[in-house]
Amino acid sequence: MAFEELFLDREERERLALYGDLRDAPNRQMNIATAAMARGESYRQLRRQMAKVAEDLQAIDPGAPPLLRKGDGNMTAPPSISRVRYRIFLFRRSLPGKLLVKTLMQPNLTLPILLEETGFSRAAFFRRISALRGYLRQKEVTINLTPLALVGAEPRIRQVYRQLLWQLVDADNPLFADVLPQSRQLVQALQDAGLVERDFSVKQLRFSANINLYRLQADHSIVNTLNFSELKPPPTLPEKLPDVFVHLPPEVAEAELLYLYLGQWRIPRFHTEQQFEAAGIVGYHAAHNTLAWQTVTKIRAELSRHLIGISSTITTDLALAGNLLKVLISEQIFPDGAYIDLAKIAHPIRAFYPRLDKAIKEFFAREAPTDHALEEIIDGFYQLLWPFMTESAVADKLKVALDPLMPQPLYETVRLNLIHPAFIRLVTIHQHPDFVISAQALAPGEESIVPDIPVFYLASERFESWSALYQELFLRSRQQPHQ
Repeated sequence: MAFEELFLDREERERLALYGDLRDAPNRQMNIATAAMARGESYRQLRRQMAKVAEDLQAIDPGAPPLLRKGDGNMTAPPSISRVRYRIFLFRRSLPGKLLVKTLMQPNLTLPILLEETGFSRAAFFRRISALRGYLRQKEVTINLTPLALVGAEPRIRQVYRQLLWQLVDADNPLFADVLPQSRQLVQALQDAGLVERDFSVKQLRFSANINLYRLQADHSIVNTLNFSELKPPPTLPEKLPDVFVHLPPEVAEAELLYLYLGQWRIPRFHTEQQFEAAGIVGYHAAHNTLAWQTVTKIRAELSRHLIGISSTITTDLALAGNLLKVLISEQIFPDGAYIDLAKIAHPIRAFYPRLDKAIKEFFAREAPTDHALEEIIDGFYQLLWPFMTESAVADKLKVALDPLMPQPLYETVRLNLIHPAFIRLVTIHQHPDFVISAQALAPGEESIVPDIPVFYLASERFESWSALYQELFLRSRQQPHQ
C-alpha cells in the first residue's frame, strides 16, 4: 500500500498529484485553462483546487512566491517547495500522521482530547484511520482507544513507528527536538565503539534512537522481547553506559543498545566490493558451522549445480554469503518474524525468474530452519540471489548512466546498487544511455544532461525517492527485449 493512501484522503492525494505535475512542467509553470482542458475539468474547478494548494504552500513557506496571481492565467510552483516537502506537510497535518506522532510522544492521550484538537467527529476519525488500521493489522499491531496507543509486540510497534514516521521527517523542522540531544549521545556512543557501519545513514540511526527513547519514557522496553544471543559474532558494547541510560537496570540498557545496533546491522547490504567486511560474519559462522551457515552452504551448492542460468560465483561471493546469513540470523533474533527491511537490501530492483523462485521455495520446503517468517526468508533470498541470474544478453539491457556531477559518495552508492541487476548495463553519458540518474540537489536546469534522454533526480535521503527510482528502472527494463 502506498504511503499516500495511509495518510491522505482522496482530495489531498489529488492536490499532491496536481502539484507534482506542476513541479514537473517546464519552468514549473502551467496554463490553468490548458491544464483544465487536459484533465476534463472546468477552469473554475481547477483554479479552486489550486487555490487550496496555494494556501498550503503559504503555510509551509510564507516567504515563497505565490502559486497563483490575480489576473494571471498561469500557475507557477515556488522553487523552494518540492513535491516531497509538500507531501511531508500533508502527512504531518493528516489525522493518521497526528495519531502516530501523538501516540508516541503523549502516552496518556485520550480519544476525546485528540478529537477536540483536530476537530474530527468520532465517525470521521474511524473513517480516516481505516487504511492505517488495515496496515497495522498486517503487522499484528492494533490501536487501543483508552488511552490512545499502539498495541502489539514491542519490536513490531517500534518497526511500525520507524517505517511510518520516517515519511514525516523534515530536516528543517524536526519532529523530535525534545530528545535530539539524547539520541545524538546514543549514536555517538555506538560510533565511539566502532559499531556504526560506515555506509549507514547516521540520520536514520538517530531517528530510530528518538523512537526508542520515547518508548522507554512510556515504560516500554525492548528487553526480553528478542533473542539477542543469536547475534553472532556478538558486538562489543561501550564499557561506559551513555548518560541517558545510567538510570536504567543494566540488562535494559544493554538490550536498548543492542537493539539500536541491530537496526543497522540486520540490513543485508554488503556489496561485492565489501568482501572484507563480509568476511568477518562469514568466517565466524563457517568456523562454528552454525545452522545458518549450513543452510547458506546447502542452498548455494544446490542452486549452482541444478539451476540453469545462475552464475557459479554464488558459491564464492562473500558479500552474498554475508547477506544471506543476515537474513537467517535476523529471523532467529526476532521470534515473531524476521522484520527484514527488504526494500533496503543492496539490490532491490527485482526481475522475475520463475525457475529461481521455484527452486528457493522447494529448497525451504525441505530445509526450512524454522516454521515461522518463512515467507520473509524466501523473499529475502530471492532478492539477493536473482542478480546472479546470467541469462540476459548485454544487448538487451537497459543502459543507465550516472550524472558525473553527482557528489562522489552518492555516485558510488547508486553505482553499487545498480552494478549487479541482470537487466541493467551501466554506461557513461557519452555511450548513448537509455536513462540517466542525477541528484535532487542538481535539480533540473534548462539544459538536459543528455539531449532527449529522461533523467531521474534522486533525493537520496528520502526512502520513497529510492523506491520511485527502482520502480522506474524496473518498468523501463520491461520495455527492453529482456527476458
